[in-house]
Amino acid sequence: MQIQRQARTIPSAVIALSIISLAGGFVACRENTAQQAPSNTLPSATNGTAAPKSVQTPPQRQLIVPTGAFTVGTRAGTFDRRPEIEPRQSEVKLGEFRIDYEPFPNVSGQPPLLGIPRDDASSRCATRGGRLCTELEWERACRGPKSAAFAGGTEFTCGSGPCVSGFGVAGLGALPEWTASYFGEGSPLATLPVLRGAPPSAPAGDHRCAHRDSSRLVDTTQVAFRCCYGAPNAAQVSEPQLGPAFQKRAFTGAQAKAWLEQDPITARLAEKLVLFASPESVHTVLGRGPGDRKGFDFTVDGLLWQPVAGAEYLVLTARSGEHTSFVVVFHSLGNDRFSLASSFVMEKEKGPIALAYSESIRPRLHFSSCWGCLGETGKVLFRAPDRAVILQP
Repeated sequence: MQIQRQARTIPSAVIALSIISLAGGFVACRENTAQQAPSNTLPSATNGTAAPKSVQTPPQRQLIVPTGAFTVGTRAGTFDRRPEIEPRQSEVKLGEFRIDYEPFPNVSGQPPLLGIPRDDASSRCATRGGRLCTELEWERACRGPKSAAFAGGTEFTCGSGPCVSGFGVAGLGALPEWTASYFGEGSPLATLPVLRGAPPSAPAGDHRCAHRDSSRLVDTTQVAFRCCYGAPNAAQVSEPQLGPAFQKRAFTGAQAKAWLEQDPITARLAEKLVLFASPESVHTVLGRGPGDRKGFDFTVDGLLWQPVAGAEYLVLTARSGEHTSFVVVFHSLGNDRFSLASSFVMEKEKGPIALAYSESIRPRLHFSSCWGCLGETGKVLFRAPDRAVILQP
Protein backbone atom coordinates (compact mmCIF):
# COMPACT_ATOMS: atom_id res chain seq x y z
CA MET A 1 0.00 0.00 0.00
CA GLN A 2 1.37 3.41 -0.94
CA ILE A 3 1.42 5.84 2.01
CA GLN A 4 -0.06 9.27 1.49
CA ARG A 5 2.60 11.85 2.36
CA GLN A 6 0.42 14.95 2.53
CA ALA A 7 -1.09 15.43 6.02
CA ARG A 8 -4.71 16.47 6.37
CA THR A 9 -6.61 17.58 9.43
CA ILE A 10 -9.66 15.45 10.11
CA PRO A 11 -11.94 16.38 13.05
CA SER A 12 -12.21 13.59 15.61
CA ALA A 13 -16.00 13.75 15.47
CA VAL A 14 -16.03 11.87 12.18
CA ILE A 15 -14.54 8.82 13.85
CA ALA A 16 -17.00 6.33 15.31
CA LEU A 17 -16.14 3.10 16.99
CA SER A 18 -17.81 -0.30 16.88
CA ILE A 19 -17.21 -3.73 18.28
CA ILE A 20 -16.67 -6.84 16.24
CA SER A 21 -16.43 -10.42 17.42
CA LEU A 22 -13.58 -12.11 15.60
CA ALA A 23 -13.55 -15.72 14.52
CA GLY A 24 -11.03 -16.69 17.20
CA GLY A 25 -13.53 -15.91 19.95
CA PHE A 26 -11.88 -12.74 21.27
CA VAL A 27 -13.39 -9.27 21.14
CA ALA A 28 -11.55 -6.47 19.40
CA CYS A 29 -12.28 -2.89 18.55
CA ARG A 30 -11.76 -1.44 15.12
CA GLU A 31 -12.18 1.88 13.47
CA ASN A 32 -15.37 2.31 11.43
CA THR A 33 -15.11 5.53 9.50
CA ALA A 34 -16.00 6.95 6.17
CA GLN A 35 -13.05 9.32 6.33
CA GLN A 36 -9.68 8.37 7.73
CA ALA A 37 -6.77 10.64 8.51
CA PRO A 38 -3.64 9.81 6.53
CA SER A 39 -1.32 7.44 8.31
CA ASN A 40 1.26 10.17 9.07
CA THR A 41 -1.27 12.32 10.96
CA LEU A 42 -0.89 12.12 14.75
CA PRO A 43 -3.94 13.27 16.76
CA SER A 44 -3.54 14.69 20.26
CA ALA A 45 -5.58 12.92 22.92
CA THR A 46 -5.32 15.37 25.81
CA ASN A 47 -9.08 15.55 26.32
CA GLY A 48 -10.15 12.63 24.18
CA THR A 49 -10.55 14.92 21.14
CA ALA A 50 -8.37 14.97 18.07
CA ALA A 51 -6.03 17.85 17.41
CA PRO A 52 -3.91 16.54 14.51
CA LYS A 53 -0.19 17.03 14.59
CA SER A 54 2.04 15.99 11.73
CA VAL A 55 5.01 13.70 12.25
CA GLN A 56 7.34 12.18 9.69
CA THR A 57 7.73 8.62 11.05
CA PRO A 58 6.57 6.04 11.87
CA PRO A 59 3.51 6.02 9.61
CA GLN A 60 1.17 3.93 11.83
CA ARG A 61 -1.90 5.41 13.56
CA GLN A 62 -0.80 6.82 16.92
CA LEU A 63 -2.12 9.09 19.65
CA ILE A 64 -0.34 11.36 22.09
CA VAL A 65 -0.82 10.68 25.80
CA PRO A 66 0.18 13.91 27.54
CA THR A 67 2.33 14.44 30.61
CA GLY A 68 0.27 14.12 33.77
CA ALA A 69 -0.43 12.46 37.11
CA PHE A 70 -3.01 9.70 37.38
CA THR A 71 -4.35 7.05 39.77
CA VAL A 72 -2.76 3.61 39.49
CA GLY A 73 -3.69 0.36 41.20
CA THR A 74 -7.01 -0.91 42.53
CA ARG A 75 -8.98 0.24 45.56
CA ALA A 76 -8.74 -2.42 48.29
CA GLY A 77 -11.86 -4.54 48.54
CA THR A 78 -13.08 -3.92 44.99
CA PHE A 79 -13.14 -5.99 41.76
CA ASP A 80 -11.68 -9.08 43.47
CA ARG A 81 -8.29 -7.40 43.55
CA ARG A 82 -5.42 -9.87 43.94
CA PRO A 83 -3.43 -8.02 46.64
CA GLU A 84 -0.17 -9.93 46.17
CA ILE A 85 -0.05 -8.84 42.51
CA GLU A 86 -2.05 -5.60 42.31
CA PRO A 87 -1.01 -2.71 44.56
CA ARG A 88 -3.45 -0.44 46.35
CA GLN A 89 -4.28 2.86 44.72
CA SER A 90 -1.64 5.57 44.55
CA GLU A 91 -0.71 8.45 42.25
CA VAL A 92 2.02 8.41 39.61
CA LYS A 93 3.15 11.05 37.13
CA LEU A 94 4.34 10.11 33.63
CA GLY A 95 5.85 12.13 30.84
CA GLU A 96 4.34 12.38 27.35
CA PHE A 97 4.52 9.38 25.04
CA ARG A 98 2.82 8.09 21.89
CA ILE A 99 0.86 4.87 21.60
CA ASP A 100 -0.75 2.87 18.79
CA TYR A 101 -4.47 3.36 18.32
CA GLU A 102 -5.09 -0.41 18.20
CA PRO A 103 -3.07 -3.56 18.93
CA PHE A 104 -0.49 -4.59 16.33
CA PRO A 105 -0.67 -4.47 13.33
CA ASN A 106 -2.68 -1.31 14.09
CA VAL A 107 -4.23 -1.32 10.62
CA SER A 108 -7.88 -0.45 10.11
CA GLY A 109 -9.99 -3.54 9.49
CA GLN A 110 -7.27 -6.02 10.46
CA PRO A 111 -7.62 -8.10 13.67
CA PRO A 112 -4.94 -8.06 16.38
CA LEU A 113 -1.97 -10.34 15.85
CA LEU A 114 -2.12 -12.96 18.61
CA GLY A 115 0.28 -15.53 20.03
CA ILE A 116 3.51 -13.70 19.14
CA PRO A 117 6.34 -14.34 21.65
CA ARG A 118 7.20 -11.28 23.69
CA ASP A 119 10.73 -10.84 22.27
CA ASP A 120 9.34 -11.08 18.74
CA ALA A 121 6.66 -8.52 19.62
CA SER A 122 9.35 -6.17 20.90
CA SER A 123 11.34 -6.60 17.67
CA ARG A 124 8.28 -5.87 15.52
CA CYS A 125 7.75 -2.62 17.41
CA ALA A 126 11.41 -1.74 16.94
CA THR A 127 11.13 -2.10 13.16
CA ARG A 128 8.51 0.67 13.32
CA GLY A 129 10.69 2.92 15.43
CA GLY A 130 8.79 1.99 18.57
CA ARG A 131 8.92 -0.29 21.59
CA LEU A 132 6.59 -2.20 23.87
CA CYS A 133 4.75 0.09 26.27
CA THR A 134 5.66 -0.01 29.94
CA GLU A 135 2.80 -1.28 32.09
CA LEU A 136 2.21 2.17 33.62
CA GLU A 137 2.10 3.77 30.18
CA TRP A 138 -0.47 1.15 29.20
CA GLU A 139 -2.51 1.88 32.33
CA ARG A 140 -2.30 5.64 31.78
CA ALA A 141 -3.54 5.29 28.19
CA CYS A 142 -6.35 3.01 29.40
CA ARG A 143 -7.54 5.19 32.29
CA GLY A 144 -7.70 8.40 30.30
CA PRO A 145 -7.64 11.93 31.74
CA LYS A 146 -10.11 11.05 34.54
CA SER A 147 -8.27 7.94 35.80
CA ALA A 148 -11.28 5.73 35.00
CA ALA A 149 -11.31 2.15 36.25
CA PHE A 150 -11.96 0.77 32.73
CA ALA A 151 -11.15 2.06 29.26
CA GLY A 152 -14.86 2.73 28.77
CA GLY A 153 -15.38 4.44 32.15
CA THR A 154 -16.78 2.87 35.32
CA GLU A 155 -17.41 -0.61 33.87
CA PHE A 156 -16.23 -2.91 31.10
CA THR A 157 -18.15 -2.10 27.92
CA CYS A 158 -15.95 -3.57 25.21
CA GLY A 159 -18.35 -6.45 24.71
CA SER A 160 -21.43 -4.26 24.26
CA GLY A 161 -20.36 -0.80 23.16
CA PRO A 162 -17.41 1.54 22.56
CA CYS A 163 -14.10 0.24 23.87
CA VAL A 164 -12.15 3.47 23.66
CA SER A 165 -10.31 5.19 26.50
CA GLY A 166 -10.60 8.85 27.38
CA PHE A 167 -7.42 9.42 25.39
CA GLY A 168 -9.01 7.82 22.31
CA VAL A 169 -7.01 4.58 22.39
CA ALA A 170 -9.00 1.53 21.24
CA GLY A 171 -9.24 -1.98 22.69
CA LEU A 172 -7.32 -1.52 25.94
CA GLY A 173 -8.46 -4.26 28.31
CA ALA A 174 -10.24 -6.33 25.66
CA LEU A 175 -7.28 -8.71 25.28
CA PRO A 176 -4.16 -9.50 27.30
CA GLU A 177 -1.20 -7.52 25.91
CA TRP A 178 2.55 -7.78 26.39
CA THR A 179 4.29 -4.88 28.11
CA ALA A 180 7.94 -3.98 28.54
CA SER A 181 7.69 -4.35 32.35
CA TYR A 182 8.56 -7.20 34.70
CA PHE A 183 7.18 -8.15 38.09
CA GLY A 184 9.61 -6.84 40.68
CA GLU A 185 11.34 -8.18 43.77
CA GLY A 186 8.97 -9.45 46.43
CA SER A 187 6.26 -10.46 43.97
CA PRO A 188 5.31 -14.15 43.65
CA LEU A 189 5.73 -13.57 39.91
CA ALA A 190 9.11 -11.82 40.21
CA THR A 191 11.16 -11.56 36.96
CA LEU A 192 8.19 -12.58 34.77
CA PRO A 193 6.94 -10.12 32.11
CA VAL A 194 3.79 -8.19 33.00
CA LEU A 195 0.66 -8.58 30.91
CA ARG A 196 -2.11 -5.98 30.97
CA GLY A 197 -5.70 -6.61 29.89
CA ALA A 198 -7.48 -9.97 30.07
CA PRO A 199 -8.85 -12.73 27.80
CA PRO A 200 -12.40 -12.25 26.50
CA SER A 201 -13.59 -15.12 28.70
CA ALA A 202 -12.32 -13.47 31.90
CA PRO A 203 -14.73 -11.87 34.41
CA ALA A 204 -15.63 -8.27 33.60
CA GLY A 205 -13.62 -6.95 36.54
CA ASP A 206 -10.40 -8.44 35.15
CA HIS A 207 -10.63 -6.07 32.16
CA ARG A 208 -9.99 -3.03 34.37
CA CYS A 209 -7.01 -0.85 33.59
CA ALA A 210 -5.10 -1.79 36.76
CA HIS A 211 -5.39 -5.56 36.29
CA ARG A 212 -1.98 -7.30 36.09
CA ASP A 213 -1.27 -10.79 34.79
CA SER A 214 1.59 -12.97 33.64
CA SER A 215 2.21 -15.69 31.08
CA ARG A 216 2.08 -18.18 33.95
CA LEU A 217 -1.60 -17.33 34.43
CA VAL A 218 -2.76 -16.59 30.87
CA ASP A 219 -2.87 -18.61 27.65
CA THR A 220 -0.24 -16.82 25.55
CA THR A 221 -1.92 -17.84 22.31
CA GLN A 222 -4.50 -15.14 23.14
CA VAL A 223 -1.94 -12.41 23.89
CA ALA A 224 -1.74 -9.32 21.67
CA PHE A 225 0.61 -6.33 21.86
CA ARG A 226 0.83 -2.70 20.82
CA CYS A 227 3.71 -0.27 20.41
CA CYS A 228 4.64 2.95 22.18
CA TYR A 229 7.01 5.63 20.92
CA GLY A 230 9.43 8.06 22.49
CA ALA A 231 11.67 7.58 25.52
CA PRO A 232 10.11 5.08 27.94
CA ASN A 233 8.92 6.38 31.29
CA ALA A 234 11.08 5.12 34.16
CA ALA A 235 8.28 4.92 36.77
CA GLN A 236 7.50 1.38 37.95
CA VAL A 237 4.76 -0.29 39.95
CA SER A 238 5.66 -0.65 43.64
CA GLU A 239 5.25 -4.36 44.32
CA PRO A 240 3.25 -5.24 47.47
CA GLN A 241 5.58 -6.35 50.27
CA LEU A 242 4.92 -8.68 53.20
CA GLY A 243 5.30 -6.99 56.59
CA PRO A 244 4.44 -8.02 60.17
CA ALA A 245 1.22 -10.02 60.48
CA PHE A 246 -0.12 -7.80 63.30
CA GLN A 247 0.70 -4.35 64.61
CA LYS A 248 -1.13 -2.50 67.37
CA ARG A 249 -2.85 0.68 66.21
CA ALA A 250 -4.07 3.01 68.93
CA PHE A 251 -7.10 5.09 67.95
CA THR A 252 -9.28 7.75 69.52
CA GLY A 253 -13.03 7.76 69.89
CA ALA A 254 -13.25 10.57 67.33
CA GLN A 255 -11.30 8.54 64.78
CA ALA A 256 -13.40 5.40 65.33
CA LYS A 257 -16.59 7.45 65.09
CA ALA A 258 -15.49 8.96 61.75
CA TRP A 259 -14.58 5.54 60.32
CA LEU A 260 -17.89 4.01 61.40
CA GLU A 261 -19.95 6.90 60.03
CA GLN A 262 -18.50 6.42 56.52
CA ASP A 263 -20.76 3.42 55.87
CA PRO A 264 -24.52 3.19 56.54
CA ILE A 265 -24.06 -0.38 57.80
CA THR A 266 -21.98 0.79 60.77
CA ALA A 267 -23.13 4.39 61.15
CA ARG A 268 -25.47 3.55 64.05
CA LEU A 269 -22.56 2.03 65.99
CA ALA A 270 -20.94 5.47 66.14
CA GLU A 271 -23.73 6.65 68.45
CA LYS A 272 -22.77 6.62 72.14
CA LEU A 273 -19.42 5.04 71.28
CA VAL A 274 -17.44 3.63 74.23
CA LEU A 275 -13.86 2.39 73.90
CA PHE A 276 -12.69 -0.45 76.09
CA ALA A 277 -9.97 0.56 78.54
CA SER A 278 -6.55 -1.01 78.13
CA PRO A 279 -5.06 -3.08 79.77
CA GLU A 280 -7.87 -3.49 82.30
CA SER A 281 -10.26 -4.89 79.68
CA VAL A 282 -7.77 -7.58 78.62
CA HIS A 283 -7.39 -8.67 82.24
CA THR A 284 -11.19 -8.90 82.54
CA VAL A 285 -11.54 -11.09 79.44
CA LEU A 286 -8.75 -13.43 80.57
CA GLY A 287 -9.96 -13.47 84.18
CA ARG A 288 -13.42 -14.71 83.16
CA GLY A 289 -11.92 -17.92 81.73
CA PRO A 290 -9.36 -20.50 82.88
CA GLY A 291 -6.50 -18.06 82.27
CA ASP A 292 -4.58 -20.07 79.64
CA ARG A 293 -3.55 -17.69 76.83
CA LYS A 294 -2.85 -20.64 74.48
CA GLY A 295 0.08 -18.75 72.92
CA PHE A 296 -1.96 -15.70 71.89
CA ASP A 297 -1.40 -12.01 72.57
CA PHE A 298 -4.38 -9.83 73.53
CA THR A 299 -5.39 -6.22 73.02
CA VAL A 300 -8.38 -3.89 72.96
CA ASP A 301 -6.44 -1.43 70.82
CA GLY A 302 -6.83 -1.55 67.05
CA LEU A 303 -4.85 -4.11 65.10
CA LEU A 304 -3.34 -3.57 61.67
CA TRP A 305 -3.53 -7.04 60.14
CA GLN A 306 -1.65 -8.20 57.03
CA PRO A 307 -2.73 -11.76 56.16
CA VAL A 308 -0.89 -11.69 52.78
CA ALA A 309 1.32 -9.20 50.99
CA GLY A 310 -0.67 -6.23 49.75
CA ALA A 311 -3.76 -6.89 51.91
CA GLU A 312 -4.01 -4.84 55.08
CA TYR A 313 -6.96 -4.48 57.44
CA LEU A 314 -7.70 -2.49 60.57
CA VAL A 315 -9.62 -4.50 63.21
CA LEU A 316 -11.46 -2.62 65.97
CA THR A 317 -13.60 -3.63 68.91
CA ALA A 318 -15.71 -1.29 71.05
CA ARG A 319 -19.19 -0.75 72.49
CA SER A 320 -22.15 1.32 71.32
CA GLY A 321 -24.34 2.44 74.20
CA GLU A 322 -24.65 0.26 77.29
CA HIS A 323 -25.23 -3.22 75.91
CA THR A 324 -24.10 -3.47 72.26
CA SER A 325 -20.53 -4.55 71.58
CA PHE A 326 -19.06 -5.04 68.11
CA VAL A 327 -16.07 -6.04 66.02
CA VAL A 328 -15.42 -4.14 62.78
CA VAL A 329 -12.85 -4.83 60.05
CA PHE A 330 -11.80 -2.07 57.66
CA HIS A 331 -9.81 -2.26 54.45
CA SER A 332 -6.71 -0.08 54.72
CA LEU A 333 -6.59 2.25 51.70
CA GLY A 334 -3.24 3.81 52.62
CA ASN A 335 -2.51 7.28 54.02
CA ASP A 336 -4.60 6.52 57.14
CA ARG A 337 -7.79 6.01 55.12
CA PHE A 338 -10.12 3.04 55.63
CA SER A 339 -13.30 1.52 54.18
CA LEU A 340 -15.62 -1.10 55.67
CA ALA A 341 -14.80 -4.76 55.01
CA SER A 342 -17.08 -6.54 57.52
CA SER A 343 -18.77 -6.08 60.89
CA PHE A 344 -20.18 -8.25 63.68
CA VAL A 345 -22.61 -6.82 66.25
CA MET A 346 -23.29 -8.45 69.62
CA GLU A 347 -26.58 -7.23 71.11
CA LYS A 348 -27.00 -7.46 74.90
CA GLU A 349 -23.24 -7.82 75.27
CA LYS A 350 -21.62 -5.20 77.47
CA GLY A 351 -18.11 -6.53 76.93
CA PRO A 352 -15.31 -5.87 77.07
CA ILE A 353 -14.26 -7.66 73.89
CA ALA A 354 -10.55 -8.35 73.38
CA LEU A 355 -8.69 -9.34 70.20
CA ALA A 356 -6.45 -12.43 70.37
CA TYR A 357 -3.69 -12.85 67.79
CA SER A 358 -0.43 -14.65 67.05
CA GLU A 359 2.31 -13.53 64.67
CA SER A 360 2.69 -17.15 63.52
CA ILE A 361 -0.95 -17.38 62.40
CA ARG A 362 -1.48 -14.86 59.59
CA PRO A 363 -4.83 -15.96 58.14
CA ARG A 364 -6.89 -15.36 61.29
CA LEU A 365 -7.35 -13.73 64.67
CA HIS A 366 -9.96 -14.14 67.40
CA PHE A 367 -12.23 -11.93 69.51
CA SER A 368 -13.59 -12.89 72.89
CA SER A 369 -15.50 -11.66 75.94
CA CYS A 370 -14.36 -14.67 77.98
CA TRP A 371 -11.22 -16.40 76.70
CA GLY A 372 -11.55 -20.17 76.93
CA CYS A 373 -15.30 -20.06 77.61
CA LEU A 374 -17.62 -22.07 75.36
CA GLY A 375 -19.54 -19.86 72.90
CA GLU A 376 -17.76 -16.65 73.94
CA THR A 377 -15.11 -16.51 71.20
CA GLY A 378 -15.27 -15.81 67.45
CA LYS A 379 -12.88 -15.62 64.50
CA VAL A 380 -11.86 -13.06 61.88
CA LEU A 381 -10.71 -14.94 58.77
CA PHE A 382 -8.99 -13.89 55.54
CA ARG A 383 -10.63 -15.18 52.37
CA ALA A 384 -8.82 -14.84 49.06
CA PRO A 385 -8.56 -12.81 47.02
CA ASP A 386 -9.19 -9.84 49.35
CA ARG A 387 -11.98 -10.40 51.90
CA ALA A 388 -12.25 -10.55 55.68
CA VAL A 389 -15.16 -12.43 57.27
CA ILE A 390 -16.23 -12.57 60.92
CA LEU A 391 -17.66 -15.80 62.37
CA GLN A 392 -18.84 -16.90 65.80
CA PRO A 393 -19.57 -20.62 66.30
